[in-house]
Amino acid sequence: MQKLFSFIILSTLFLGCNDGEIIDTSFDFDNAAIQFCNGSDSFLFYKINEANTEAISLLIQGDSDLFIASDTTSIALNANNFVNYRVFNSEVTSSYFCTEVPPTSPQVISEFIGNSGTLTLLTIAKYDDDDGVPFEKEFVGDTDMDGIPDYFDFDDDGDNVPTRLELDTENTDGDNDPLTNPKDTDHDGIADYLDDDDDGDGVLTINEDANRNLNPTDDITDSTVGPNYLNPEVVEKFSIEAYREHVFDFTTDAILKINNLILVNENEQRIYETLNFGTIDGILSGELSTTPGF
Repeated sequence: MQKLFSFIILSTLFLGCNDGEIIDTSFDFDNAAIQFCNGSDSFLFYKINEANTEAISLLIQGDSDLFIASDTTSIALNANNFVNYRVFNSEVTSSYFCTEVPPTSPQVISEFIGNSGTLTLLTIAKYDDDDGVPFEKEFVGDTDMDGIPDYFDFDDDGDNVPTRLELDTENTDGDNDPLTNPKDTDHDGIADYLDDDDDGDGVLTINEDANRNLNPTDDITDSTVGPNYLNPEVVEKFSIEAYREHVFDFTTDAILKINNLILVNENEQRIYETLNFGTIDGILSGELSTTPGF
């Protein structure tokens, strides 16, 4: 466990109650927002109650890979993944958590540890290929069968020409929507961004790449017409057997629920059949890249 969360292990240094003292607790976090911080190999989630005198935290081991894809992960609570419930002698704020050196104030007057139960981590990852086609208008499927669904495939037809370059980039219909009038170079009724032979010359667009750099847009025989893949008079074919690297953005939401949680201290045991720890929108976001197999 890394140093970032050392305050959890060292909490007994700050216990301030006497044996037998009655501590009033509410264990009410229904309206508390879930917050988090992370290190290189662990995540700490925590909530503070409305009175700012009680907090519950959940430490789990794992890196950002936990939050890159949509998935349901079950994590057993144990000595490394556990819940910590605390009552403080004065108001606590978010600055108390995730510090390298445990603060001495406020003091913990009651503490429970939960290392028995199961955490269900539901991650919902949303991908955006920034190709100019809104998610709700993307084809439900994988047009080019490259293993990447159209909704986050920046080259839907697999011709190595990005989809955003095959829409109405010149705004010819004046509506500022590149999707309402996408290019259809060969007028075959199939928009170029879904057509693997854009100029209808019998040579697939991906194979009209004379310099073999996986970019058909810069191979131009007749500058008055444009790239060869849009010029039906140029039918020279090159064997290209690789796709370009695909880059897309992602944002992940997370839902945390704990089943059969048992919280214990030296005097008491509390059992919670189900504890809905909370939902975090945008727990992780960033950019991913992958190169589909040909």
